[in-house]
Amino acid sequence: MLVHEKLGIYKIRLPLPIKNLNHINSYGFKGSEGWYILDVGLNTEQTRLAWRKFMVDHGITGKDVKAIYVTHMHPDHFGAAGWLQGLTGAPVFIGSQERMTWQKVWQNNPEETVNNLVDMLISNGVPSHIALAATKDVNKMTALSQPIPEFNSIEPGRMVQLGDYSYRVLFTPGHSDGHICFFNEDFDVLLSGDHLLPRITPVISLWPNIEVNPLNSYLLSLQDNHHLSVKLALPAHGEAFANVKERILELQAHHENRLRLMKGLAAGGATAYSICQQVFGENLDDNDISLAVNETVAHLMYMVYLGELEVESRNGISIFGDHL
Repeated sequence: MLVHEKLGIYKIRLPLPIKNLNHINSYGFKGSEGWYILDVGLNTEQTRLAWRKFMVDHGITGKDVKAIYVTHMHPDHFGAAGWLQGLTGAPVFIGSQERMTWQKVWQNNPEETVNNLVDMLISNGVPSHIALAATKDVNKMTALSQPIPEFNSIEPGRMVQLGDYSYRVLFTPGHSDGHICFFNEDFDVLLSGDHLLPRITPVISLWPNIEVNPLNSYLLSLQDNHHLSVKLALPAHGEAFANVKERILELQAHHENRLRLMKGLAAGGATAYSICQQVFGENLDDNDISLAVNETVAHLMYMVYLGELEVESRNGISIFGDHL
């Protein structure tokens, strides 16, 4: 689907086998010398068929693909990159900070990362059997990210070519440690990845061995990007939107309200799991529990760093409160 004629941007909507998130938008940039791709979906049969169809429909051969870019390391964004790199021979680029995080978290010892995630959930009050069930999808997503591509690093602030036009690489951490966006200054078009989404709020969660205050990073990123004169944002999920400044204000207000609510629930002392159940409900499925608890921890730790809450360990369980 052509979404910007002058820039030659096409949207490829790829299916995702994830509850409450059934697609990802990948983007192809047509240029006089070939094609450039941003984000690629999971390595599933449906994704591979969709990419092959797109290439056939547009007369694209493997050698026509000049480069593949990835906004961040989450499997729905880079999962098929290794397969697509094998098909085309194109280099795969990811932000330099994200590459280091990916190597630390996933490349070196993915089993240890999953075990650390289980331990982190348990230490925040999640019963052990629920914590084990809540992380089983992590292994599934890891399997759907094989083979791993050969990553190349790109630095924030530099200009990269997508199609026949240049885009500035913006450093937008928060949703992930080294998330990047791409901004075309000729037509004020932003490829926003998961940093800015039109309807849902990007997940801001605390994971083991990475950024210790992701919500602070995200709020600073929103503040930094509020000055951009974006006429059109092309997100990784949902439809294109133009009201970027308004959306940033909505996201800031959302987190302010969430912080206020959680601070009240933590008064007197509570675990992140108990607060999570009061905020998100008690009928979450396994995958949602992991996301919701980790997002709750991110908000609580943000207030700890501000000095608004305290945290202490009681028998191996973290308790948050205003006067412990």
